[in-house]
Amino acid sequence: MLKPVPIRFGTDGWRGRLADDFTFPNVRAVAQSIADYLKAHPIRGRKNSVAVGYDTRFLGEQFAIAAAEVLAGNGFEALLTSAPTPTPVLSLTIRLRKLLGAIVITASHNPAEYNGIKFKPYYAGPADPEMTKAFEERLRKTPARILPLSEALAKKRIQRVDLMPAYRAFVKNFVDWKALRSARLRIAIDTMHGAGDRILERLLEGTRCRVTTLRGDPEPTFGGEHPEPIGSHLRLLSAAMKKKRYDLGLATDGDADRVGVMSSKGEFVSSQETMALLSMHLLEDLQWRGGLAKTVAGTGLMNRIAQEFRVPLYETPVGFKHIATLMRSGKVMFGGEESGGFGISKIVPERDGTLMGLLLAQMMIVRKQPLEGLLTDLRKRFGHWIYHRLDIRLKKTLPPAFSAALSKRIPKKVAGKTVESISTVDGVKVRFTDEAWLLWRASGTEPLLRIYSEAQTSSQVEALLAAGRKLADLQS
Repeated sequence: MLKPVPIRFGTDGWRGRLADDFTFPNVRAVAQSIADYLKAHPIRGRKNSVAVGYDTRFLGEQFAIAAAEVLAGNGFEALLTSAPTPTPVLSLTIRLRKLLGAIVITASHNPAEYNGIKFKPYYAGPADPEMTKAFEERLRKTPARILPLSEALAKKRIQRVDLMPAYRAFVKNFVDWKALRSARLRIAIDTMHGAGDRILERLLEGTRCRVTTLRGDPEPTFGGEHPEPIGSHLRLLSAAMKKKRYDLGLATDGDADRVGVMSSKGEFVSSQETMALLSMHLLEDLQWRGGLAKTVAGTGLMNRIAQEFRVPLYETPVGFKHIATLMRSGKVMFGGEESGGFGISKIVPERDGTLMGLLLAQMMIVRKQPLEGLLTDLRKRFGHWIYHRLDIRLKKTLPPAFSAALSKRIPKKVAGKTVESISTVDGVKVRFTDEAWLLWRASGTEPLLRIYSEAQTSSQVEALLAAGRKLADLQS
């Protein structure tokens, strides 16, 4: 008899390869573990309901049905989405309907051969490490209790729902809808065949803004592209921007919780500068006050902005769950990741690619500047820093001792820069005396080493990345 495949939750949920470890029995086992946890940890004032959604990946709806059947079999009401739905929409639904949580069948930005499960608890953000550890400990302790779909629908233990109207209504109330409605922005958005679909297009119907959606149709393989909204994956959007000179280019990942931004010239705006612009909009234009948060892979621009506006800045390990914890404590009002995930505590402690793109458009309207003008101002005030990330695909996952061994062989100078400090909070991060930095970090979801760097020129960044690859000493 084959031994069950171990299931481990990473930075935001469990991910696995389809038909390898991501299978129907394993999905049911995880759903049962979540159900057991929810029964053991009741939340006062909450409905006995859990939302269940999915993105556009292969068999996504069927996996979602399997999870909903387990919830129904354990006495919960499962609100099963009627179509692929972004993770941020499910998170907001927890708040609006006072649910116990949500299960999302998605592997987010991972390639099409992966799928996964995210669980969003009652507070509508990523499940914290203690919770996911409890899920792992409960796995397969209880056989999956299943109430078949037809029977569950008849008993109203599963309900098919469309969550998009409530999301659109909320967003229109949250942003400056009057300003957006009268603006004449031309926006192109590439939803990369993911759950982002044509959400922004429908949101802005009836306004003077014109939205063109690229790759808006659901497609399980994402057109053969990695559904992560970074420059190298957005050639179609870049070409459209160069040809028609839209005012703003946006892109969202597989489950639409991340955003990528492109200028009217078809140039990708780094997620680091996008994070900085959004924080400036909240602090300066909207006059909000509260802490900022970034991960160890986040830009030094956030340090300078926090100092300018006299607000605290927190640096966390990679994973929005760490930022969400700070949001829940009241310490942080805005936080972001270098991967394009940004969130605002006033909504839920969660990322939302569509809403963040809309807020960037709002910033352009408020300041009466094109995106290029916003970037020029940012760079004049806080410096022009170049960022890049190198992804090295490996044959197998790196051993836990990799970071400790690497940290011991860092020389006093790297690519001509003097080392100021070395941190091993998450991976290995080297800070240099001129404020440039270099980071090595293994992916939590794939056999992949990521090397990140930020410096004042492109040539410095490339030199640091090359030195970083050499120091890693990998047989990839």
